[in-house]
Amino acid sequence: MKKEVHAIDKTKIGQLIAWGGEHFVYEYETDRVIKFSTLYFFLGSKAKEKATQDYDTCKKYFGKYLLETEIAISSNNKYIVQIQPKIAGHYLTKKDLEHEYIQKQFKEIVNRYHTMIKTKNTEIDLIGRAGVFRRCLGNIFVTHSNELFIFDATLMKVTGFLKPIVFLIRIFITWRQNSTIKFFLS
Repeated sequence: MKKEVHAIDKTKIGQLIAWGGEHFVYEYETDRVIKFSTLYFFLGSKAKEKATQDYDTCKKYFGKYLLETEIAISSNNKYIVQIQPKIAGHYLTKKDLEHEYIQKQFKEIVNRYHTMIKTKNTEIDLIGRAGVFRRCLGNIFVTHSNELFIFDATLMKVTGFLKPIVFLIRIFITWRQNSTIKFFLS
């Protein structure tokens, strides 16, 4: 369940554990992570609205596959962050699809992805930074219990001054992402 938190406890922020295309991820308490987004930083006052809308849209289409996320606001109301459970595992690769249960989940995610594109005319970023450089879906995590989770609910659609930049990135990302999905299904 997504809930809004009105203040971040800075004393609970630990070490940097990951860096993605647009997120810096730190430990938060012992069992969660806190994600700082450069996109949300540049969106300023519109960040909360985009983060909430993207999450709600992705939750509608991907349901149980979307990692639960809290959208938190800094105490000075200048930026937002996302807080998620800390999960262990690895990025989804084609080799993972040799496992029947993982393959079943992946096909369901792909079907939901195509439904979202047809309905919303936008894509979720499934490849992440890792998928740009190698054949994996870096925003889909395989846990040690073979459960798949999408941990980044960023849609490739923005308005305002970032629109032309995101549009150009979207062309490459969707091409790479769709070719990776086809490769995984072949």
